[in-house]
Amino acid sequence: MVPSSLIPAIHTIAVDPIWPISLLVATFGIHLLLMNIALGGTFIVAWHSLSGGSKISRDLSGKLPTILALVINAGVPPLLFVKAVYAQFNYTSSVLMAVFWLAAVGALLIGYYALYYHYYRYDSMKDGGRKGLIFMVLCILLYVGFMLTNNMTLMLRPDHWIEYFQNPNGLVLNLNDSALMPRYLHFMVSALAVGGLFVAILGKMKSDQDYIKTGSKWFVRATIVNIGVGLWFLMALPRDIMLIFMGRDMFATVLLGIGMVGTLGLIHAGMKRNVVLSSVFTVIMVYVMIIMRHLLRKAYLSPYFKVEDIPVTGQYSPLYLFLISLVIGIIGIAYMLKLMFKAGRS
Repeated sequence: MVPSSLIPAIHTIAVDPIWPISLLVATFGIHLLLMNIALGGTFIVAWHSLSGGSKISRDLSGKLPTILALVINAGVPPLLFVKAVYAQFNYTSSVLMAVFWLAAVGALLIGYYALYYHYYRYDSMKDGGRKGLIFMVLCILLYVGFMLTNNMTLMLRPDHWIEYFQNPNGLVLNLNDSALMPRYLHFMVSALAVGGLFVAILGKMKSDQDYIKTGSKWFVRATIVNIGVGLWFLMALPRDIMLIFMGRDMFATVLLGIGMVGTLGLIHAGMKRNVVLSSVFTVIMVYVMIIMRHLLRKAYLSPYFKVEDIPVTGQYSPLYLFLISLVIGIIGIAYMLKLMFKAGRS
């Protein structure tokens, strides 16, 4: 069977694709940074709980529920933009793995409420129960991340969709993809680094050197490990796609070079415990990686689909409405966070 015959017909789009793609990059960066803080922070709390907990883990556990709520809300816009541009691919992959995908939604809700319970019962729970609960949340977040990675890679593999005919029950995963595990681990290890950076930022705000020292250690060590994971990910890509980042496409190659130099900058700033510089480098590197991710998706889908071929209807009013709603939403969230921080200080 020809894989292209399984791809649904191309759909129309309201505005020029450059708009949803640009907004996808912009909003996904926000979501990714928050997700890394939530996952990395949960891992750090779980790790510190093995030695009986600490001031840092207790403080961090109180912030994780709010951060996870922001992660979920910030994840909606980029997911919608993916579906706006790549609907025939992403909807198909979601249906193929529907059982795992829907289970991830339920698991995420359980994890969200478990974080609240963990914080508000932190002192009253027995040590074993507290450890068990935070490790359960960590497993849930790791599961959700794995399912997201599966979905976002399965949509790039129409040649793998034929497995549906042997497994039509929504249980198809992209496990035969050699790049799946390094891609997943690349995101997970990045979360440890950003989680550590968040601890260091809290230390900067509190003028607490213990926070800065602990957070910087997590940040530097995870970043060093991620160099190896990133190289594994690059080498696991199909050869023709890997070569795009090795000189075949100058823009992609330059981005890879920036990523490599920027990683050294991250390590240097982290070792110097320069929280501000580490934060600036991290935001820049996140967006460099997101653009590289977009180029990777484009390369995978190039045999089947080109963004330029999408028919544009020229209806810009939904875009204007979204942008207005986005600004109002950001202002509303900022105001709620301000009230929350004010209440926390009183």
